[in-house]
Amino acid sequence: MDKKEDIALLLLTNPEFVKWVKEPTEELDIYWNNWMQAHSEKVMDVKEAREILLGLIGPANNVAGEVKSRVLQNILAHEDANEINFHVRRDAHSWLTIKQWYKVAVILVLTSFMGYLLSQFATAESKDKEALVSEPEMLTKATHFGEKLNFKLPDGSSVWLNSGSQLTFPETFDSLERKVYLLGEGYFEVKKDSSRAFKVVSGNIETAALGTSFNIDFFNPNEVFVSLLTGRVEIHSDSANQSYFLDPGEQLQYKQADNHFNITTFSDAETIGWREGLLVFENAAFKEVIAVLERWYGVEIKVTGKPKKPWALSGKYFNQTLDLVLDRMSFIEYFKYEINEKKIHLNFN
Repeated sequence: MDKKEDIALLLLTNPEFVKWVKEPTEELDIYWNNWMQAHSEKVMDVKEAREILLGLIGPANNVAGEVKSRVLQNILAHEDANEINFHVRRDAHSWLTIKQWYKVAVILVLTSFMGYLLSQFATAESKDKEALVSEPEMLTKATHFGEKLNFKLPDGSSVWLNSGSQLTFPETFDSLERKVYLLGEGYFEVKKDSSRAFKVVSGNIETAALGTSFNIDFFNPNEVFVSLLTGRVEIHSDSANQSYFLDPGEQLQYKQADNHFNITTFSDAETIGWREGLLVFENAAFKEVIAVLERWYGVEIKVTGKPKKPWALSGKYFNQTLDLVLDRMSFIEYFKYEINEKKIHLNFN
């Protein structure tokens, strides 16, 4: 090898040197300044290597031909200096021999490949961040027994939740659909959006609408009632692989046990009167009445004895207190009751 080391080539392939040229820091400045002070005879090689790197990674610098020649002579030095065939021609097609071009090409390819890998890594990282950002946070609104709640969804649709119910929905709806998840009972007034269907998932069925108003009763995990007031909805069950359409005034009843669907008409007062404080029973059995009273008034009911005959209770109670409701029921069904704050005792003995 020539007595003069190929410093420029070593520098150009040194990651720390390249980093210092491209992204200098105080720590790197101190290191390389100290290195040049300790190797003063190689300062020119350092400067020339910097010029080559800056020419590769930034705007082309107007480096004089003589400088290029000296740098490339150092980079492409062979063990036998006589083997170098270096020419600078103003009118030639190339100012490097084939062997010399090969070495320069290697440096350029390595530099480009490293840049490509970095860009791919940055792109993948950016996509991962976008994917994380694109997942909206899920929110839940819920009511305790004895409570009711009215609120608006991110798209402007209105929701009324009955006692002991909950609705889960995204903080922002996506561009394809507006999907929410209901437990209990809810009434929906959907803001019209022809490009995004509004979907309510309640157990095994999904109710889809564009702009309409409807009520869903899903208190019983084995039974769902969907009642349509305005517009049109499609109800689909994956388990039964069936779909049904409802017109205003129609109610669909779905029983999960046998995947049975039944469509009938309904009374507005009986179905959505709960929003205005209207409590309605229609041929209700005893257990159903107890469950509804506990949920509606937020109480716990204890029963001593049992009714003498099966209940088929019908009645309407508009914004009435629990003691008034029990007064009317006890007169019909013959029982005594005691109220101790949230504890209710019914006695049939």
